[in-house]
Amino acid sequence: MISGAAVQRNALKQDFPLVEPSVGAVRHRVRSFCTAIGCPAHAIDAARLIASELATNAVRHAQGRASRAEFTLIVTLDGGKLDIAVWDYYPSPCPSLSNLADVPAEAQCGRGLAMVCADAAGFTWTRTPVGKLVSAWIHVGETTTRRPDPTQVHLF
Repeated sequence: MISGAAVQRNALKQDFPLVEPSVGAVRHRVRSFCTAIGCPAHAIDAARLIASELATNAVRHAQGRASRAEFTLIVTLDGGKLDIAVWDYYPSPCPSLSNLADVPAEAQCGRGLAMVCADAAGFTWTRTPVGKLVSAWIHVGETTTRRPDPTQVHLF
């Protein structure tokens, strides 16, 4: 069961269980939120992809290992910056980032964060003893986003 969302004018915070169906629920929730706050279509598409990949990683890597069987989606709009973050309760490190071109075509995994970095204006993650927060952001007022250098990951 998905717990109730905390929605303020430009912010959404919602818990989801660490199960695969939550990924689709995250995509739906992000689309609804972004539509409600007036994001353009290109920003909604990018935000859905980013949220989906971050939620997928939480489910895939924290399920069965986390201190809590849920993750938290946090989406905030501040000026023209839309931040999409997922907090899970498994303090594993974030894997190193790569460009999509560096992921072999036959690879069965490893494209998710590269796709996030391809769509995001920035990316960061923070690990604590009780979990990690992985975040990416886009600029909603632009039709193109700056592509971050995946070797330059900035921590909070």
